[in-house]
Amino acid sequence: MVRRSKHRKMGRQQAIVFKLVLAAMLVALLASLLSACTPSEEEPLPEIISLPEDVLYEKNVVGVQRVDTDSDQKEEWVVFYRFDRVENRGPVAALIYDVVVDPTLHLPVVYPHKLRTPHEDYLAQGPPKVQLVDVVGEPSDKPTRKEVLFQTGNELAFFRLTRDPGGPPTDIPPLYRCIGFFRSGDGVSFNEGNFEVTVTSSAGYERSQLVTKHYYRPEADGYFITDTTTLVSPFGSAVDFPAEIPEDILDTPYSEKIVLAFYKTFGKADAKPTILEYLSAQAADEFMQGKLKYGSPWPLGELKFAVVKELSYYPTEDASQSAVVIVKVVFHRATGEKSPLIEVRWTLIRVENQWKMHYSES
Repeated sequence: MVRRSKHRKMGRQQAIVFKLVLAAMLVALLASLLSACTPSEEEPLPEIISLPEDVLYEKNVVGVQRVDTDSDQKEEWVVFYRFDRVENRGPVAALIYDVVVDPTLHLPVVYPHKLRTPHEDYLAQGPPKVQLVDVVGEPSDKPTRKEVLFQTGNELAFFRLTRDPGGPPTDIPPLYRCIGFFRSGDGVSFNEGNFEVTVTSSAGYERSQLVTKHYYRPEADGYFITDTTTLVSPFGSAVDFPAEIPEDILDTPYSEKIVLAFYKTFGKADAKPTILEYLSAQAADEFMQGKLKYGSPWPLGELKFAVVKELSYYPTEDASQSAVVIVKVVFHRATGEKSPLIEVRWTLIRVENQWKMHYSES
């Protein structure tokens, strides 16, 4: 009887311990559930609204930049997104989000401004670089507001404010107006010093891989003719190499490249190759005597530089040994004078497997 009593006592103790463990587990589970529902000091609620995740969640956002686009000393959000997307590729458009006060609500709102290019063309093929430029001057009685430039290697787009950005939130008419838009698959560039835009095109020179470069300057209302989306006329153009004259230019198989390099050497005292290396022995001798006709109305010593405007290649009956290249050139004098467009017809011959300019007609 004593043993049975002892066993019953031990059983009651084990049951009590089990109940205590179970209660502790329930308390722990309840505490974890409450902590998940109630924010703690260690895990505060989010205070940031994400434009890509919360606002433009249906768009393929490819970049967000903070830039003071309206010169109000506060940074806006410039958002780039792709549309017509195929395999993560597609053209890029842009929005500018700004914080403005709604006079009806008396509260700040984040308002979007669409950047519209001429003919609703896309802005760029990829996210462009954003910078502020001052290509259009403001009257002295108005605050300086810089233009917004979007730039890639193949696109340039300039936007200017149309009114004070501090008014009621609206984008009709657009707050940002496009005042210049350039695109070329062969390259565009912007000179920050003089605001000149260079547009490069290889059209017509596919054989020799030369290019034509057109140069633009802003006028009173930017790079468009006032109240239009038509570009102003380029102030200049030139046939050129894509970069510098190639180091191995004398070995080129294209005779027109020799002629172009010859004229680009004018005004460069330390040019390599030298100007004589483009000429045959006969032509070099005439050049040294001042008898070679290369089109200039002024002596060599008075020339500042020459600009090739057009360049044409014509094969001869024996195309491997001779060629004809017609060039149209404008010569610039050191005094500032500029010649009319002058046409020169060159005959080139092969000398030791190199093209040499042999004689000319003008």
